[in-house]
Amino acid sequence: MKDSRHSLLLALAVAGLLEQGAAGQDSAEDAGGDPARLFWDARNAEHLFNRAGFGASARTIVRSLEQGAESVVDELIEGEGWVVEPFYARLRGGMESRERLKRLPDDMREEARRRMRREEAAQVRDFLGWWTERMLSGQDDLRERMTLFWHGHFTSSMQDVKNSHEMILQNQLLRQNALGNFGDLVHAIARDPAMLEYLDNDSNRKARPNENFARELMELFTIGEGHYTEEDIKEAARAFTGWSDRFGKFRFSRRHHDAGEKTVLGITGHHDGDDVIDILLQQESCTRYIAGKLLTYFEGVQPDEERLSKYAGLLREFDLEIAPFLKRLFLDPDFYREEVVGGRIASPIDFLVGAARRLSLDPPARLVLAGAASLGEKLFYPPNVKGWDGGETWITTGSLMQRGNLAGVLLGRVELTHFLNHDPLEGQDVVLNQSQRKRSPAEIKRLRRTLGVLRDLKEVERAGWRPRMNFSGRLKADGVVGDRDIVRALCDALLAIEVDDETHRALTGVWIAMREEQELQEHDLWSSPKTAEDQLRTLAHVILSLPEAQLN
Repeated sequence: MKDSRHSLLLALAVAGLLEQGAAGQDSAEDAGGDPARLFWDARNAEHLFNRAGFGASARTIVRSLEQGAESVVDELIEGEGWVVEPFYARLRGGMESRERLKRLPDDMREEARRRMRREEAAQVRDFLGWWTERMLSGQDDLRERMTLFWHGHFTSSMQDVKNSHEMILQNQLLRQNALGNFGDLVHAIARDPAMLEYLDNDSNRKARPNENFARELMELFTIGEGHYTEEDIKEAARAFTGWSDRFGKFRFSRRHHDAGEKTVLGITGHHDGDDVIDILLQQESCTRYIAGKLLTYFEGVQPDEERLSKYAGLLREFDLEIAPFLKRLFLDPDFYREEVVGGRIASPIDFLVGAARRLSLDPPARLVLAGAASLGEKLFYPPNVKGWDGGETWITTGSLMQRGNLAGVLLGRVELTHFLNHDPLEGQDVVLNQSQRKRSPAEIKRLRRTLGVLRDLKEVERAGWRPRMNFSGRLKADGVVGDRDIVRALCDALLAIEVDDETHRALTGVWIAMREEQELQEHDLWSSPKTAEDQLRTLAHVILSLPEAQLN
């Protein structure tokens, strides 16, 4: 349906979405939570699956109600355990290959470089496809959710690392430790080759200390801004001198390490990197910072002081173990309070994977990856060292319309050619110099990213994927026939939250107009199942373009 009714709904959606996403916060009465007070119903079950995973089908919700809250949370935390995927993380680039390149004749070197870049890109696509398929299928939901969280916390980017082997090993490291001990994860990430490369610690030498890793370790990874001085950073940088990597493995160079005395956060000693990390982990600011990030990520709102203090204390009580922290959170009745449920703007990955789950679809991983990238969340390519800002930054007028288009692709209502037949720089300012356009580095980066997305979507189009679903059969089997009941059934199936009465009336009006235009009778809809299915998919497209569809 490409008429004014759809455009009007989308236009009204933007302001409403941002208003809902910025809902105010009420003080929680009991920040620690009492599982005995938790009312376990479909609303709360869906909220848990949206936040601890990537959404759930109606069948999964029904099963969870039979299990009970504690059993469901235990199942999420236990998952299937750490997964080893032996196919990935093959060493294709890195210093070893670069050394071989230097020995090649000039006429062969450039071709070898192009071949290596193609191999690197292919390996990244393969691995990200595997990761996305795990999110789509619901394999070990909480572990994959936390892997995504840590990917935005301990940020590295293929753009700077330029080594698929190291980026994949980092992602597997995050997955392995996703629900384990935070301290262990910090110690491991400090030795991670991709991180050493990304934050320049591989060039941190006694004679020329590099402060990048030490700074981000304090500011972004452990204690947050305002809890250290510039002198602390300088001293910590000395402690990490000599920490580097070779051929995708951590390497310590005693010759380049500064073994002298250092003072970090008032503690003096011959500290090395592990000593500095231990000092940071003991700070009260560390538990507050990490507890705050976890609460904000899972609840979608900043915690008040009482709630933050309580959960920071729990994290310390649990010796920085993540699994018991999350179990307490997920069984806390205040995790399900009104301002939290449906109050978080879904990231592009959440939106696309969640929509696919609710539609019971199995779209190509490449479609999801390219779609999310077009909306600003390109896995392995975070925008900067702070990762993705999230929240309201996910939504603009353009990105909301793009989300609607991608929902249309999933439903078979929008052709992929819609994305392929446009200028990648349309709407962007360019500088004309005689007959040529001079592009800034930022513009070139955007262009390459856009062209990469279009290339991936073109591959999906060549594969000829089409969504297979049967709304008409499903509703007929459930005995749903009336206009209002049809709209309500689709909203319940496709949205994480309920629509208000006004939106329901507007959707019902849209549906009636569509039905009458096709000369379908309200109580004889299933006599023309093909036409009914076509109109139901159009209605689903409208629903997935609404503000409520962008919230979880």
